[in-house]
Amino acid sequence: MDMGLEIIYGIAALVLLTALIFAVLQHHFRNRRSVQTGDEVVRERFERNGT
Repeated sequence: MDMGLEIIYGIAALVLLTALIFAVLQHHFRNRRSVQTGDEVVRERFERNGT
């Protein structure tokens, strides 16, 4: 039974590590132009709402 829990913990740690690496790579290789465009849209909506 103890070995089964260790396998589950190992698999969970591997999944979390994979998700972390994927998120870091997605952030590093993001398209900066689309981020700037999205920021402009949010800024315009914020100003239009007058808040």
